[in-house]
Amino acid sequence: MRRIPPVVFEHFRAPRNERVLRPADAVGEIEGRFEDSRIRLYLRETRRGLRAGFSLEGDRSAVAALSLLTSRLNGASRAEAEAWTIESLAASYGLDEELYPMLLPALDALAAALADLRGEPNPFAADGEQLCHCLNVRRGRLLRLARERDLRSLEAVRHWTGACSGCRSCRQEVEELLAELWGRGSA
Repeated sequence: MRRIPPVVFEHFRAPRNERVLRPADAVGEIEGRFEDSRIRLYLRETRRGLRAGFSLEGDRSAVAALSLLTSRLNGASRAEAEAWTIESLAASYGLDEELYPMLLPALDALAAALADLRGEPNPFAADGEQLCHCLNVRRGRLLRLARERDLRSLEAVRHWTGACSGCRSCRQEVEELLAELWGRGSA
């Protein structure tokens, strides 16, 4: 494993922008890694760019990623925020590729908030049945990530979603889902 940049630890130990932003023009809400946990990203559009804050309920695992993201968001334009990818955000903080998955919850919350800002429904509201009970990974999320990231193996699914890394009782369902998506013999 490569060295984690000190900036990640700084944002974990002393998170920036952990606050409910009132009034907010948009709120992006997603599930955390645990059942009944919530991650919320608040956005306000101003003449000088976006203002952002976040709150966590029941799961603090995404605190560093949300702190990093909201620090970049403050002052950015909506167009800039909509163009961000895992790769571009990771590059701005010097994160190695193996750390990209830590940014997923923050970027999912951002996508939900930007959808709310545009008056669109939350793209994560109907992610379907829960496949992994240990880390609260739903079928829709796993399918979306499998397509976006070309996840074809259990190892890749574990890396990006955490599914099959706890008790592993979801392994058969995940293997079947990958086989459905990519054809037999992919997992």
